[in-house]
Amino acid sequence: MGDLSGNYWERTVYAVPPLEGLEHRDSSAVFTWLNLHFPADGSKIDWRRVRGRHLHRQITDAHRLATMASMEVCRRINPGSMVEHVGDGLSPYGVSFTDAHAPSVVAALLEIPEHHYFLAEDRSWIVVVTMEGDLDVVDQLNGEPR
Repeated sequence: MGDLSGNYWERTVYAVPPLEGLEHRDSSAVFTWLNLHFPADGSKIDWRRVRGRHLHRQITDAHRLATMASMEVCRRINPGSMVEHVGDGLSPYGVSFTDAHAPSVVAALLEIPEHHYFLAEDRSWIVVVTMEGDLDVVDQLNGEPR
């Protein structure tokens, strides 16, 4: 039956460039922060109640969704700053990366079939991408959403 030890995504996807060597982060810390700062509807963010500059797009074409998500993340990264990513299903941990690696890292992460949360390290913005084709962006520069 083969080697079943470890996580497939950790052994294959996160073990090769561009994800190889990224700093690993505890994803529970990000999800705790999200739970404290965003309204919830069950286990999901209740986007109807999010305050701040919120942009929502529904994009049915997976390639176009990935392209738009990458553009949203890349245009928000300040030079030299870090972005954190967590996934809510298959990713074994969160990762962080810099602006220099963002286009290839975002594209590789979006290949993992799960919901994706990209956050500025200072929490000034968040980009969320779902497998159902939702792209949500919140800029929190004028205070955190409640």
